Amino acid sequence: MAYYRSGNTAPAEQTPPAEQPEYGPAYEAKIEMKKNTSPRAPMIRITLSLIVVFALLGVLIYSRVEQLNLNNQITAKQHEYSDLQADNVRMQSEIAGRTSSKKIQEYAEDVLNMHPIDVSQIEYVRIQTDDVVEIPEAEQNLFVRVKLWFDNFVEYLRG
Repeated sequence: MAYYRSGNTAPAEQTPPAEQPEYGPAYEAKIEMKKNTSPRAPMIRITLSLIVVFALLGVLIYSRVEQLNLNNQITAKQHEYSDLQADNVRMQSEIAGRTSSKKIQEYAEDVLNMHPIDVSQIEYVRIQTDDVVEIPEAEQNLFVRVKLWFDNFVEYLRG
């Protein structure tokens, strides 16, 4: 039963129920549910799931092992690098020790049988300046002097 009010003061009146049309299907639907009759289906799913889980676990373990191997190789190369740096420092100091002036002097005296120069071994040579011939420079035009100045400047810049 439905009641309605019209306005604020009117009492509620009762309306007769209206017939409602049915909009259902003309036929009766039957839903049938079939039960999985194979007892192996859940077992196969569980087995496949376990295989996938173990495969993922194996891949994870393999990746960790490879990561550890690479870290070990990096550590070994770093140790090798530090050893090579130490050898380089040692060899540099050995080279510096061998090329010092005292070592060179000892090598020259002991191995090459050389000795420092003595005052009696010094000979002076006199050059006569009277026999010097001076050739005056030929007079050059402006273009030749600019070219020579430019060549000298370039040679000065090159060192």
